[in-house]
Amino acid sequence: MPARESQEMANDRPAIRALGDALVEDGETRSPVSYLAEAQSFPDTIRLPWYAFGVMWFPFAIAHNKILDDAKGSIASDVDALHGDRDKLYKTAGNWDAVELENTENVRRI
Repeated sequence: MPARESQEMANDRPAIRALGDALVEDGETRSPVSYLAEAQSFPDTIRLPWYAFGVMWFPFAIAHNKILDDAKGSIASDVDALHGDRDKLYKTAGNWDAVELENTENVRRI
């Protein structure tokens, strides 16, 4: 990475943290996590009772509900992944802080 780009990233540590916050917290706009939380509530409203298609079509109602359960689990794992991404962005910004401090202390010793 060229030195100029590296310096620009070092100066944007608060922006890196803000990006992480934007993934999971609502601010001026809705976060991806809030959209996923809304989507996670949809499966409960479209769940079918076993008798929805009649006794002969019982397996279809069961399969439909299984698909909804799988979708709900997938959304939950996506939310966890977004929280993990936020943590990684915070760690990246923290690494920049640590490197900047270390460089400053080493320059003073020289």
